[in-house]
Amino acid sequence: MKSGGIGRMCVFGTVLILLACSDFVFGQDVVFNLLEGDQLGREVGNVAAKAGLVSIVGEQDFTHLRYSFLTTQTPYYTYFNIHNQTSLLTTKQAIDRETLCEFTNDCFIKLNIAVQSLKTSFFKKVSVHVYIGDVNDNPPVFDKPVIDLQISESVLVGTSITIDGARDADTSDKYSLQSYEVMPNDTPFEINFQKKLDGTSIVRLIVKEALNREQRDNYHFNVVARDGGSPPLSGTLKVNITISDVNDNSPKFSQSVYFIEVKESVNLSTVILTIRATDLDDGKNGKVFYRLSPHQSETVLTSFTIDNATGDLSVIKPLKYVRGEQHVIIVEASDFGDQPLTSQALVNVTVLDVGNNPPSINLNLLSSDSLAKVSEFASRGTVVAHIAVDDPDTGKNGEITCSINNPAFSLQRLENKEFKVTVDRALDRELYQQIHVTVFCSDSGSPPLNASDSFFVEIEDENDNAPIFELSVYTAGIMENNNIGDVIVHVQATDEDELKNAELIYSLTESSNGMFYIDEKSGIIRTHAKLDRENVSSYSIVVMARDQGTPPLSGSATVIISVLDKNDNKPVFNQSRYIFSVDENAPAGSHVGILYATDSDEGENAVITFTGPDSVPFTIFPGGYIKTDRILDREVQNRYEFIAKARDNDQEATAIVTISLNDKNDNKPQVTSPSHLNNTIYVDKHTEVNTMVTIIRAYDLDSGINSQLIYEIVGRNDSGHFHLHPDKGQVILKRSLENNAGTSFRLDILVSDMGHPVQSTPATLNIRILSTGTAAQTQNKSNNNIVIVAILVSVTVVISLAIIVIIVFIKRSDNQRRSRGREGENFYKGVVENTATVFAAPSEESISEKKKKKGVSFSLENGVDKVSEVTTQGQEFTYDNDMQRKVDDSHSLGSASDSGRGGSDDELNTSRNHNSSGDMHSTKKDWYVHHQRSYNAPMQTFLPPSNPPSYHLLPHPGSSQNSLHSYQYSDSVDPGPSDASLRTLHHGRSVSYDTNSSSGRELKNQNEGHSNDCVV
Repeated sequence: MKSGGIGRMCVFGTVLILLACSDFVFGQDVVFNLLEGDQLGREVGNVAAKAGLVSIVGEQDFTHLRYSFLTTQTPYYTYFNIHNQTSLLTTKQAIDRETLCEFTNDCFIKLNIAVQSLKTSFFKKVSVHVYIGDVNDNPPVFDKPVIDLQISESVLVGTSITIDGARDADTSDKYSLQSYEVMPNDTPFEINFQKKLDGTSIVRLIVKEALNREQRDNYHFNVVARDGGSPPLSGTLKVNITISDVNDNSPKFSQSVYFIEVKESVNLSTVILTIRATDLDDGKNGKVFYRLSPHQSETVLTSFTIDNATGDLSVIKPLKYVRGEQHVIIVEASDFGDQPLTSQALVNVTVLDVGNNPPSINLNLLSSDSLAKVSEFASRGTVVAHIAVDDPDTGKNGEITCSINNPAFSLQRLENKEFKVTVDRALDRELYQQIHVTVFCSDSGSPPLNASDSFFVEIEDENDNAPIFELSVYTAGIMENNNIGDVIVHVQATDEDELKNAELIYSLTESSNGMFYIDEKSGIIRTHAKLDRENVSSYSIVVMARDQGTPPLSGSATVIISVLDKNDNKPVFNQSRYIFSVDENAPAGSHVGILYATDSDEGENAVITFTGPDSVPFTIFPGGYIKTDRILDREVQNRYEFIAKARDNDQEATAIVTISLNDKNDNKPQVTSPSHLNNTIYVDKHTEVNTMVTIIRAYDLDSGINSQLIYEIVGRNDSGHFHLHPDKGQVILKRSLENNAGTSFRLDILVSDMGHPVQSTPATLNIRILSTGTAAQTQNKSNNNIVIVAILVSVTVVISLAIIVIIVFIKRSDNQRRSRGREGENFYKGVVENTATVFAAPSEESISEKKKKKGVSFSLENGVDKVSEVTTQGQEFTYDNDMQRKVDDSHSLGSASDSGRGGSDDELNTSRNHNSSGDMHSTKKDWYVHHQRSYNAPMQTFLPPSNPPSYHLLPHPGSSQNSLHSYQYSDSVDPGPSDASLRTLHHGRSVSYDTNSSSGRELKNQNEGHSNDCVV
């Protein structure tokens, strides 16, 4: 019996030693080693890693596992913390091995860990054994610091004397009590000891030498107890020995371990066991005394007691059935010797269940102690809580059934009295954030007893809602040329999630092109650059709102930004210079051209109005159309140049407009030589053939082909002695004049232009053939006449200028008096940029009236070749001296007589009205009007000074080739028919000219039977 018990204890100890030596997993049991200590937060180990959970659930679901303590049957879970995500087990309180395992060599704590998945129905209970390693933190301690012993002097050498040994709270093999030593060591005693179950030891003081009381009757020394630490801790017992006899046998129990069962309904003071021990000594040394070891749990000492004399073990406190629990009682037996000896035995008491008790619900919320938490993404079967029902009853009284009241969750049985609360349907935190759950449990007793418990389940938010903007499309406007950082629009989005899942960050996509930026917190969009509407008038950008969930969700909206116009662009002409042309004599309002300008602005800022100066005979309409405001005459001015303006609300641009007048063939050629004052030339009879004797000089105020002149002889009596060059007007001698001295020849010349219709002017050239002496006299006389004419012309010019100055001064004074009450007429005010002077146009009544007047006769010098155009250069009107003389002769204010062409008072007033502007160039303008009128009038017939009778000019030899007709001429006295018309056919083209009363009358066509004779 004794050896069997020892063998079982050895096997049990071996198993415990193996468990303590290594961490291992047996099934789902996990073992960790931990040294005792008072440091909090020490790492014990990773439950998931030791349990190999990653290989069980897989890597994907492993991250969704959560860990918590099951408090049922694990009272020491409060010493530890477990991380609910990583399963890292750490200390929560100071762990004292001596407190937890006071009387055991091997100390371990059992923990039950619940493992659940947030996403799946996986659930596992893992048992964890934490073996507490001993630390040498307790020295050996004797119960008494001093003991007094009495030893018989007759004691034999080797006799042992038992003393109370020291007790070391450290119970491990390494740090428990290891040795005793007598100090000093010169005494006749030595120490032998044996460890006891309660951590103390049986210490025997052995006599190693014979004692002689007569030599020494007492001994005083110290017994030092040391543990196995390094350095070892020690305790000291002071021993005072008086030599006497000794008790050397300790009581012996009938068995070292007792096992009994007791119903929980046992009455108090009931003896449940009688323990027996024997002592081989005699007398008082053999009498046994029983007691409960004071070194055991308080529960045992308060629940049981033992009779000191009889060894009867009885109950002194009601017992309660606890499944799997036993009461372990240490009983001591001591003798009554002078040195009592003591032995110990173990009593294992099992409490049996009787009666019916209501169940007790132990609720374990896997996420926290007060609130269960589950993700709204949790799938059906996800575990929310663990329920352990405690009912100590047996049979029907211990059969438990449980139910749950919320349809969102279900209750599933794990073991006989363990359940799990799982998700039974889809959850949505946005509908309800917390759910109240009540669990009902009852036994099957009669009557059944029940219990209930409730808890709240908090639905944890998942990022399942994307941000939503208040508007899908925002519209905003901002003025161009803005400042950087100007606010454009404030956008806002909302997210139905919470916390970080609803924390929004705003951003712009690349559609902004760096022109805008957004405050990521507030959603205010600002400008990042200056905007130019003319470059880009609107922007369409995409703004994003992204939450901070995992994974993040985002929403977007479109922001349309209109760049509002500012009048920052002036109009731009499509060309800097416009060149137009218009026909002269076109009616007022004739279209000239269109100005084009653009403005990059918009709206009212882009409305362009065109204007021009008032000083030109054109009207520029606001739309850019240019039209004439009067009839224009190219011969007065052939080109106009001015500045046109294009203006919007605030700014304007300019362009140069040049308008040229297209010539119309409205002027006849003007013959300057021969003239009515000088139409005779003298030719020496010895002049060689092919010599140019004179030049017919003429000009045409028109231009281009309208001013290109053709010279031809339409009537002659020179028998072909002379030839007229058709282009140059040169009169060339073609036959010798040796035999024609004293003879006079007459050439009727017609000067025509090349325009359409053809305009022509006739002229007469008289040629007198002289001998050598006569020619010289004639030439001298002619030279004298030229000098006289030049002097007369000069005097006339000076007088005319003086009169003009007086008239201009009078006109200016008169105009200043009447300027407020009269409306201005259309004037030519001048050309811009000092290119030309513009003259006031004469009225049509004045011109028509003057055309009815008699033509002016004046003389041109031979030196005048041709005036083909009248042009303007700057502020000067170009004309030759002969023209100046024409002005003097023809101006009504320049001649007091009617010898040339006198002006009536009506004409004078008309002229003054047209010169009311006071233009210094009025003299030239009036000259031009009179000049044009007189030159357009038919030329008078040039006759000798005497008044010869009228005559007929018959064709000369060869005239038939030129298809010439005969003409009848009269002198200047006979006015003839007023509107006679003379026509001839030259080289197949029609040439016409008109004559007035002073030009003679047209004779009947001589095609029908005209004679070749010349009748004078």
